[in-house]
This record gives sequence, structure tokens and C-alpha cells, in this order.
Amino acid sequence: MQGPELVDSRSRFRFIESCLGLMGCLCINFAIWTSQWLDGRSLWSSKNETTPDNSWPTEDITKALEAKRVFAVVAFLMSVSSGVLCLMFALCWTSQTVRSYSNTRSLLMAGQALDPTTLLLLTLVPTGFLFFLSWALFTHQHIGEIRDDITRLGLSYWLGVVGWGLLLAVFPVVFLAEKIVVPDILPVLIESTDMWWKAPEVAHTRSLSEGCPRSQHKSHPDFRRYMSVP
Repeated sequence: MQGPELVDSRSRFRFIESCLGLMGCLCINFAIWTSQWLDGRSLWSSKNETTPDNSWPTEDITKALEAKRVFAVVAFLMSVSSGVLCLMFALCWTSQTVRSYSNTRSLLMAGQALDPTTLLLLTLVPTGFLFFLSWALFTHQHIGEIRDDITRLGLSYWLGVVGWGLLLAVFPVVFLAEKIVVPDILPVLIESTDMWWKAPEVAHTRSLSEGCPRSQHKSHPDFRRYMSVP
């Protein structure tokens, strides 16, 4: 593992977005597995899961509780994998990494390129959205208690707000700013990659051209007559 590459605007944006994504994933993980949501209750608590006016049937309450837990589990798994991606792109990815992939040339010929920030967008936004659904169900089920005294909300609840806010609001804004500020790397990458791949071919062609006179000399009639004399 090496330090982050911060040599140009593209690498700086990649590092900033990776840090934002990692912070959002950590906040979500902490919020999911701690119990400081409301009056010492956790996201998984099944006590007093009723609305203020008791208008929800028991079956609907059970379904909402199950959905909230499913969204939380999936969001946790996605946040772990997304956090690993954020660490890799922040600390290990460089401008030369893309050349190490065997299918890079085929991607470039199709007008595509491996873009770390796009991959982060495709993983972090769904992660934040799934956790937001779980957070919203919890808020809706306890809306009466929250309205009575908002100070009853604990650290885990507000860290959850920070988590999905970073992934659903801040990260997309920074991603759009990158696309506006940073020029498209595809033409430059195609040119540099073509030169990189053509270098061995040029060297091979040059070695063949240097060996050509020798082969022509061996095929000369006098040379063959000399070699055929016993």
C-alpha cells in the first residue's frame, strides 16, 4: 500500500470523494449497530413499535419492522464493501493503475474507461438510499415521540443522518463538480495507451528489420553454392 496520489485535480477529486464515501459508510455502520437512537433503543428494537394514533394494524407494523431490518442489513453489507473500495481508491489507485488491466484496450476502443469515482457513485448512492429507507421507517414509527421531545434522539440517529446525507447529497454534488472541472481523460488515455502498447510492436519490428539483411545474405545463390560444396 502506498500513499494517496494528489498530483492533479483528477487525483485530488478521487481522494476527496473516497474520503467522503468512507466517512458516510462508517457513520452508517456505527448507526446500525449502536443503540443510541431513541431513549436508548436501537434500530433493531421491537418494543413500542406503534404510531401515535395507533392507526397501524399489527400486521402492517410487523411488515414495516421486517422491512426496516432487511434494508439495514443490506445497507450494512453494501457499506462494508463500499468502504473497502473507498480505501483502495484513496490509497492504492494511481493514474497508471488503469493500464494494468488486460481489458483496458477493448474498453477504450468501445469509448469507455475505468473510472473509480463513477464506480463509487454506483455503489455509495444505493447504499445511502437503502439506509435512508430504514432510517425513514424508524422515524415514521416514532414520529409522535420525536415531535414531543426531539432531544430524546441519540447520537446513533444523528450519525445516521450524517451518513445518508454524505452519500445521497454531498457525494453526488462533488461528483458533478468533478465532471465539470476536470477535463475528459478518455482522449488522453487512448493516446497514451496506444503509445504504450505500440512500443513493444515497434521494437519487435525493428529487430526483424535488422535481421533481414542477414537472412537475405543466407539466401543468396553464391552463399548456398558455397554451403553445398562438400
